[in-house]
Amino acid sequence: MVRTNREILTGGKKYKDKAQSKHRVEEVVFDRDSRKEYLTGFHKRKLERKKKAQNFIKEQERLERIRERKEAREERKKDLETQLKSFNDTMKRINDINDLSDDENNNEEWGGFDEAKGDDDEDDDDEENPKDTLVTKQVYVREDDGPTDAIIDDETTVEVEPMENPVIKQMQEIQQLAKANNVDLKRSEEVLEDSIKKAKQVAVISGVAKPKPKSKKKFRYLTKSERRANNRKIKEKKFKK
Repeated sequence: MVRTNREILTGGKKYKDKAQSKHRVEEVVFDRDSRKEYLTGFHKRKLERKKKAQNFIKEQERLERIRERKEAREERKKDLETQLKSFNDTMKRINDINDLSDDENNNEEWGGFDEAKGDDDEDDDDEENPKDTLVTKQVYVREDDGPTDAIIDDETTVEVEPMENPVIKQMQEIQQLAKANNVDLKRSEEVLEDSIKKAKQVAVISGVAKPKPKSKKKFRYLTKSERRANNRKIKEKKFKK
C-alpha cells in the first residue's frame, strides 16, 4: 500500500513528539536561597576576585624578594671568596719573599770583620749605648766642720750608672729581627690599620657584623631672616652665572 504525502509528514511529526517526550523534564525546581544569593552576590563575588588577585600579587612579590635575597647572598659569597683568594695569594707572595730573603742571608759567605767597619760600629755602639752615655760622676764636698764621731772624707766622688732598660733592649731586638727579615717597622701601624679595616669589611660582607650606621644630619627649620639670606645668596649666584 502506497503512503500518501500527508501520512508521511504526519508520521514524522508523531516521531518527533515521541522523542521529545522521552527526554522531557517533568518539573524545574529552583532553590530560592541559591537563586537569591546568585542574583544579589555580584558585588560580593567581585570583591572576592579582587582580594584573590591581591593575594596572588603579594605572593609573587614575596617570591621575588626571596629570589633577590638568594642572589644577594650568592653575590656576597662570591665576593668573599674572591677577597679570601686574593688575601691568600698576597700572604703566599709575602711568605715567598721572606723565604727568599732568608735563603739569601744564609747563603752569604762570611769574610771576616772589616777593620774600618768595625771601628765605625764601635763608634756607633758608643754613641747608641745608653749605658755608656748616661754614666755621670757626682762630687760631694764636706762643708760643715762641726764635731762628729763619723769618719767622713772631705771630698767624695760617686759614679752613677743607670740599669739596662728592658724596653729599649726589647725594641732593639725587634728592630734587628725586622731588619733581618727586610720588614719596614715604619709602616707597621699603617699595615695594622689596613688589616683591621679589611677585617671589618669582610665581617660586614659575610654577615658576622652589622655596618656602622651613618649619623643623620639634624634637620632644623630656618628662621625668616636665614631664609631671606639664603634666597639672596642663590639669586646672587644666578646673576654671576
